Amino acid sequence: MVLAATRRLLAERPGAFAPVADHPSVEHTVMATHRNLREVHPEALDRLSAIGGPVADPVDLHRSLVERLEPTFHDERERAVVAAARIADGTTDLPPIVLYLPGALVASERRLVGALAAAGGLTAIVGDADGADGSVSADPHLAALAETLGIEVPEAGPAESRVPCTVASTPEQDEAVRYAIRRIVEAAQAGTPLDRIMLVHPSSADDARLIHERLASADILFHASGIRRLDETIAGRFLGGLLNLSARAVRRVDLEALMSDVPLWDPDHDLVPARAWARLAARAGVVAGIDDWTHRLGRLATELDAEAEVEAGSEGRSWLVGRLSAEAARGRNLSAFVERLDGSLNDLAADASWAGRCRRVRDLLRQYLGGSAAHQEWPTDEILGLDEVGAVLDALSELGDIEPDPVYRSFRGALAAELRRPLGRTGRPGSAFRSPVSIVPRAKRRPCDRGWPRRGLHANPSSGRPAPIRPPPDRRPHWPAHSPRTAAHQHHAFLAALTSAAERIVLVQPRGDLRRSGDRPMSRLLLAEFEALAGHRPEPDDLDRFTAPWFDHVASFTNALDHDDPATAQEYDLAAAVRYGRTAIDGLRTDDPVVARGIEMLDERASSKFTRFDGNLSGVALSVLDQELSATRLEKWVSCPFAFFAEYVLGVRPLEEPSERTDLAPLVRGSIVHRVLERLITEGLADETLPGAGDPWTSDQRAQAGMLLTEECDHAEARGEAAHSRFWPTIRSRLAAELDDFLVSDSIFRARLASRPIAAEQRFGGGDALVVTLADGRSLRFRGSIDRVDLTAADGLVVIDTKTGSPDRYKKISGDHFPGGSFLQLPIYALAAAMDGRMTRHATYAFVGEIADGDRHLGYEIDDEVTTAFLRVVASIIGGIGGGSFPHHPPDNDRPEAHRCPHCSPDGLDARRVRAARARKAADPLLALHENHLTTDFFTTAESETMTELEPTVGDGTGVGR
Repeated sequence: MVLAATRRLLAERPGAFAPVADHPSVEHTVMATHRNLREVHPEALDRLSAIGGPVADPVDLHRSLVERLEPTFHDERERAVVAAARIADGTTDLPPIVLYLPGALVASERRLVGALAAAGGLTAIVGDADGADGSVSADPHLAALAETLGIEVPEAGPAESRVPCTVASTPEQDEAVRYAIRRIVEAAQAGTPLDRIMLVHPSSADDARLIHERLASADILFHASGIRRLDETIAGRFLGGLLNLSARAVRRVDLEALMSDVPLWDPDHDLVPARAWARLAARAGVVAGIDDWTHRLGRLATELDAEAEVEAGSEGRSWLVGRLSAEAARGRNLSAFVERLDGSLNDLAADASWAGRCRRVRDLLRQYLGGSAAHQEWPTDEILGLDEVGAVLDALSELGDIEPDPVYRSFRGALAAELRRPLGRTGRPGSAFRSPVSIVPRAKRRPCDRGWPRRGLHANPSSGRPAPIRPPPDRRPHWPAHSPRTAAHQHHAFLAALTSAAERIVLVQPRGDLRRSGDRPMSRLLLAEFEALAGHRPEPDDLDRFTAPWFDHVASFTNALDHDDPATAQEYDLAAAVRYGRTAIDGLRTDDPVVARGIEMLDERASSKFTRFDGNLSGVALSVLDQELSATRLEKWVSCPFAFFAEYVLGVRPLEEPSERTDLAPLVRGSIVHRVLERLITEGLADETLPGAGDPWTSDQRAQAGMLLTEECDHAEARGEAAHSRFWPTIRSRLAAELDDFLVSDSIFRARLASRPIAAEQRFGGGDALVVTLADGRSLRFRGSIDRVDLTAADGLVVIDTKTGSPDRYKKISGDHFPGGSFLQLPIYALAAAMDGRMTRHATYAFVGEIADGDRHLGYEIDDEVTTAFLRVVASIIGGIGGGSFPHHPPDNDRPEAHRCPHCSPDGLDARRVRAARARKAADPLLALHENHLTTDFFTTAESETMTELEPTVGDGTGVGR
């Protein structure tokens, strides 16, 4: 409520804060300043206001806030003032009151305590702490409290002797927590009840979460404040993701993250199929925006329906028809879901009231998280979180009187802030207690006996966070002081934690910080304790050599397993392996099949043998060669056999993430160019207007190509595949120029060969597949699509495969037609194009784009020698696949320009481990199948090998040519 009023005031009268009035940190700082100024006397406020400038503006905002909130809101200061007045007038009978460890009191609280003291019957208890040197550290608030009570400061009692203390130095935070838990287990086994044990830790959420996880893994019951916040529950994550969607135009990655994070329900159907929908959205190329979702998913659904109709019309595979139809329906369901969700988010943003928006959020919770039946399988904490979210919405809906017409940003910020509140407590009383050091009771002989401070978090004095709003230097003397957490307060809290122990103290100091990748020197507070025990202050480098009965130096996790008592079942197993070696490991393998498989995998991968964990599938029957093959599929084994195994045997393929582009995607560019050239040939064949053998493309034909390009670009734009509107006209003009240049270059190429086009996009496969029979009798079926087939004046065929990318990787094929045992496309197309007794005489790659004239066409003549070499290449690849050789083939280096294999180096950063493993196993005969393939000169024929033995049967499998 105070924040809403602050936000409204900053919008109406920002004053000096006008440039930054809408920043959340300014809103929160003004609100905090208001709370501080509530305790300032009106005359002091008048003096501050009289200063003027940036000092006066917060005072004016404070007074306006008080005036605006007074009718409906009563804060702690007002309650304290009213209570003090009631006590002072003597109309209230008071029982005996104990004021326990009051800490720092603000002005209104001091007035209330003073009234209670004047009425009689007040007993105040403060906590002294014992220092390591035998001194007594008095409560830093004691003098102020004595003044409030109107008494003399009582003398401190004598310092008591400390209980035994152990100091431990661990390598990092995780080991520090493990060490503390081992001591808890040790104390419990010695007879100390868990409710007599306290684990004191830094006040950061990361430390609390780490301790929770370690205590739970050790099956130790404990009681502590909760570590989960509302925004970590299902309901909180849903609302957080929802607010993110509305702020970022329903980006695909955001919706996918939301679907994978919470169990969403489709109001019209059932539980959302998150993975299937994510796959469809990526396939459709969705990036962001409701138009993107509806248009692209609708286009994909239409294409899937068309494929299903074609498949059904050809009396094809009924299962494929059903799958395509189901995918189309699923795409339409996703489109409807997103459209409905986007509409709900727009309605939420358009609503102008707190109550209306809260009501709409409740509706969204019911619609997309399901009803009570859907919540039956939720954990208790999630049900509690949903109830807490409901309470938050109830509270926010009451803000209409304070901020009648909030902007949507205000509502979104307020809801997000409320969702950051903690969710309840963990555990139950009577078990071990976990507490941040800042709330440890400051009293001697408190029933708790464990503590482990850390430097820089609570054991080392720290300064408060700098305030976002500060006055000019010359005005700072008039500004109220900020946080009371001074070094003295922190020191006293630390000593109080140690003084409260009645049996034993354990202090744990991590030497390193994995979160910051740096060393952590021992804190000054811990150094004082160390000096009291050892008689001197240690140097950091001396700790690993220092020995004392009260000091433990933990060199590493392995060192702790070897010398300390385990605290969890996992630590018991690991400690046995460290201490007893192979004997214990063999025992673990016998007892746990999962461990056995893991150890076997590590041993085999570390060996010099090529094993099943490295890609050795020898002896495994694979059906991958019984299917129709393609040049791309066989070339995948050459580039990386493991990638072939993952993609074509396991069906695990890298997911191409659609992204918003300013230019034209390479696949879209290639599709446009191929479609234009196909239509130019097919329409010319139908009209009998194509150029004759060796004749150039005429100006009319080139103009026709330009019109076809315009149509295809329009189609791409309609499908949502065009480049950014600002660059699209330039890209279209460049495409037109590149296409015209290509036709000029093609005219020169055809003139040299005296050829003319006779077919475009000539497909083969299915009943018209290319069948190649190898020397061992194995028949392979190939499918594909030939971009263009030309006929020469000498009745020979020319195969052209059009490329729209760079020609760099193809430049070697003119000399070595199969560099690296790859580049199979041209010979496969050459064999597949043979028809009516005609043979393919030439095959080439033709490049469209800004290409040097010498690289426009890269190809070679097709003769018996090339065919024989091709058959050797295929036989070698098939031998590797059939033999089960699927090793990793990582790039030779990690430079950015090197080849990237997502299966060898998923992050594209470092493949050294995979390279080292391949080198270690290189002598294995099965792995050598791939290595030899890469280095073999397939144009060299062994004396025992004849061309007749390798001559294939090309046709439909009956021995008849195509």
